[in-house]
Amino acid sequence: MDRNPEWVLPRTPLWRSPVFRRLAAAILVFACILTSFALFGDFAILETTPPPPPPAKTTPQVEPTSRPEVPNDRQSHAQKTWKKLRAKYDNFDDTKFTIALQTYRRPKELHDTLEALLRETIPSLLEIVVVWNDLEAKPPPDYTSQLGTPVRFRASARNSLNEKLLPDSTFRTQAILLSDDDVYYHPQDLEFAFQSWRKFGRNRLAGALARCSSMDENGKWKYTFCSNDGDDSSYSMIITNLAFSHISFLDYYSSDDSTMKEIREYVDQRFNCEDLAMNYVHSYLTGEGPLLIQGHKRYVNYLPSKGISTKKGHLQARSKCLNDFVEIFGTMPLINETAYVQRGVVVM
Repeated sequence: MDRNPEWVLPRTPLWRSPVFRRLAAAILVFACILTSFALFGDFAILETTPPPPPPAKTTPQVEPTSRPEVPNDRQSHAQKTWKKLRAKYDNFDDTKFTIALQTYRRPKELHDTLEALLRETIPSLLEIVVVWNDLEAKPPPDYTSQLGTPVRFRASARNSLNEKLLPDSTFRTQAILLSDDDVYYHPQDLEFAFQSWRKFGRNRLAGALARCSSMDENGKWKYTFCSNDGDDSSYSMIITNLAFSHISFLDYYSSDDSTMKEIREYVDQRFNCEDLAMNYVHSYLTGEGPLLIQGHKRYVNYLPSKGISTKKGHLQARSKCLNDFVEIFGTMPLINETAYVQRGVVVM
């Protein structure tokens, strides 16, 4: 039978049929979508859970020169010993202070200094003890000033700079103003200096005359006068011709500790640097620097024609002390400070 050609399906392969092609295309698109989702899904996981970063490289932290090193065993033992000594003086009066004033054959300077200190009332001054180092002359008798301040003369067993740093058995105050016969605060400023010590510096050597230490190009310590007292420059020492100290530091300095024995022998041999040694002691035991205290008026310093500081080569000798003390203490304990206290203003 003949068939109408319009009703006769063409005889073509199945894979060429339009239906098959559409179905295959749809399957291919769907497969691509699944594949893309899987791939982008993996990337997303990698981004949200990255592998841990490699350990960061650590750079050693360099401590500033103004901070002390970690105490060694010897230093830690010394600190414990000092803390016990300090507790021994807890019952001493901390509202008053004593002046330990050293003199040697300078009667005019001694007279003028005592007269200046005794002409006005210094409310917190309990007593002045004159450390008399002239072994060939008998000290004057003790007396009481017109304003009621006792003045006692203590004859030294020997002419030694260490005598001023010896804690007197009759001291009754925690605060001791270490002083020489040629320098003093004006009376009202002295009261201010004491109250500042009580508030800011009980464990510090606190006073009027700052000194500096710096390292030279050869790695040696050098002693210098600070450029300007009380400016922004740093200082590392307050010398003990006018400085407050807690009595416990005097006790430790005068103790049987082997380091202190060596220090005292060194001072006696060279007749110098006991004031530098006390700065080492304070910072060695506390990890704190000194404190510069200034009054309304500049302290008085007679600068006599004769004295240790007037000798030739004084600065070189002091620099040698700095380096020798580093060897004796086993460390450089001095700490640079920039803070100071001035009557009427506090700069910290």
